[in-house]
Amino acid sequence: MMKWRHGLLFPLILAICLGGLSAWLGRISEVDIEEVELNPNEPQYAMSGIDGKRFDEQGRLKENLNAKAAWQLPKSNEVTFEKPQLVLYDNGKLLYKVESNKAGYNTENRTVTFKENVILTKTAEAERPAGILKTSNLIVDTQTKIAETKAPVEYRYGESYGTANGLVYDYNKGFLNLPSRVKAIIYDPKNI
Repeated sequence: MMKWRHGLLFPLILAICLGGLSAWLGRISEVDIEEVELNPNEPQYAMSGIDGKRFDEQGRLKENLNAKAAWQLPKSNEVTFEKPQLVLYDNGKLLYKVESNKAGYNTENRTVTFKENVILTKTAEAERPAGILKTSNLIVDTQTKIAETKAPVEYRYGESYGTANGLVYDYNKGFLNLPSRVKAIIYDPKNI
């Protein structure tokens, strides 16, 4: 009868020891995560020497954004850039380049707001002349390929040039709309 008690006692003690060891290991392996509220006025991320590229479905370069520095504040959808340059391509061909002193890229709607000394350069194509535009701010929608501003602009489009208050340029339609206070010299490229 004595043998039977010891035979039952060993598995019982072993089960209690293993249960205690399991509980102790579970307790020491718990990680306490302390959430720290970030300062909303200090960048959550900061980078320097930025050169980002996006490619189309065929692997051709679609967008190239480079900048001297970039940062993002906590709980913000906007990445701020210092000395940015955005170059957009279509089917691997250069469409236009936009550069400025500062810019903000909205990560949700993929628009870039260029600020301070904005220069947009459009390359010449078979049916469309080269162009250059200067303004104080410009919003570029990278999805629709529309650039717009309400600020005063100076532009040259082929041999035509002038000034206006505001503009909307739709690349897909090849349409430049100057909504107000336009002073321009316009040349028809077919008659030159």
